[in-house]
Amino acid sequence: MSLNKTLKDQRILETNIGTFEYVKSLGEGGNIFVFRFKKGSMDFAIKFLKQKEESKLNRFKDEYFCAAQIPSHKNVARSYHYDNVTLGDDDFCIIIMKYYDGTLKSEGSIAEFEEKDKTCKAWELFKCIANGLFHLHTNHIIHRDIKPENVFFDSDSKEYVIGDLGIAHFSDDKFERESKTKPAERMANFGFSAPEQINSKGSVAASCDIYSLGQVLYWYLTGNTIRGLNMSPISNSNSPDELKHLELIIKKCLANEPSKRFQSVSEISEYLKELKTPQRHDYWSVLHSFDDSIRRSMPKIKGYLETSDAQIINRFFNNFQETCNADDFWYMSMEGGDNTFTGIKYISDTNYLFCGMTEVNLSKLLVYRDYHYPYKNFFILLLEPSSPFELFDDKGNAVEREISSECKLDYATLWNDRYIDSNETDNGYYEFQGEVLEVNRESFKDRIRHIEKYAYIVVPKGTATACMMDRTPTERFLERVVKAGAIEEDSLKIYMDETRSHHSAEIAMYN
Repeated sequence: MSLNKTLKDQRILETNIGTFEYVKSLGEGGNIFVFRFKKGSMDFAIKFLKQKEESKLNRFKDEYFCAAQIPSHKNVARSYHYDNVTLGDDDFCIIIMKYYDGTLKSEGSIAEFEEKDKTCKAWELFKCIANGLFHLHTNHIIHRDIKPENVFFDSDSKEYVIGDLGIAHFSDDKFERESKTKPAERMANFGFSAPEQINSKGSVAASCDIYSLGQVLYWYLTGNTIRGLNMSPISNSNSPDELKHLELIIKKCLANEPSKRFQSVSEISEYLKELKTPQRHDYWSVLHSFDDSIRRSMPKIKGYLETSDAQIINRFFNNFQETCNADDFWYMSMEGGDNTFTGIKYISDTNYLFCGMTEVNLSKLLVYRDYHYPYKNFFILLLEPSSPFELFDDKGNAVEREISSECKLDYATLWNDRYIDSNETDNGYYEFQGEVLEVNRESFKDRIRHIEKYAYIVVPKGTATACMMDRTPTERFLERVVKAGAIEEDSLKIYMDETRSHHSAEIAMYN
């Protein structure tokens, strides 16, 4: 007989702190069952775990007793009591918790809301989750499972709270724990967890929760999650500053590389202070260095120059790398989004590694240089379709593949100079010829290829394309470039006109 039916038939639950009256089931997952009960006029949520598997039982105990050792907080779900009960022939451990009216998952995304309401609601959610995480991290707890299902709404305080510490990491230095995580245990959810939680068994850090915070906010605002390079725009040039700031925070939270994210909630707070404090940047030294690398690589350039000459292309990339700092540049793709540029490396023939992950088949390098205004300079990588990855199985044999004609991207993992199916590394380990290897970023590298014509534009920070919240002018420009296979005069004029008024204040004063 199911636990729900047993409770439904029994109607009451006797515990060490009194009798509770069954109301209804709230959900289940991973051998955990949660039900709504009443005691007098108060509602409670009670979580049940059958006393069967020792590792899960120990983690269940830690969820309550470790959390009980830290002060309560308005943005962290409250648990009141731990107990053992017998129902029929089965023994259960239970945690009696505060009942919350619903989850963020049941509330759903606000993608279709008016921008003013969207800004207000997203900002409120951000503050609540950030405050809750700050409290947990300060008390040496990493949640590891921040997702919409684990964010509840407290109708009493009108605030969101973080719940379910079922797979949280409690510091060994701070807490005496019952459970010890085994190497093979997955402590992550696919949709909202940081890449390193899924693809490796590295040390647990606050930056994992920071990534999940960004993913939850992105989902709340757009209805989607993101995994990869490009992020759809959340705001535009006319949006409230709060929404623009939130977009910048989300973008940094969602960096694939942990070191490039915020390392703590305090860092987010400091970043916000910087965003709200008017600052002046010296973009001009970067602009002049970029202009110099163009002239030194292409002495004959007059305005626009396109080339397929490998010698000129590699000379430009080498001079650019020598003269400029990649951190001072942004790139944008045909799907929009603006992303930190990390560089271009030569692979072979016309193949290059773009920003550490995407293998591109370079058809042409398109460079624009304005003689009078160096902030208008940019370059575009015009790509021919790459061939799909040739994958090898766990015995070293080539894998036969059928790629759909509608497929635009191909994915693989580069390991030991061969490409393998990325799905083979999802569990954090990879088996090759009977040997099990731990997946790490040094040896297993994610790779992407475009198997259609495509383009990327690279621009200095502070210039219009890097500053504009509305990406559509640049998207349209890149689409026209790909279609024509070149930068046409009319396309360039339209692009310049549409971006003219969006340079940073430090640059616009000379525009």
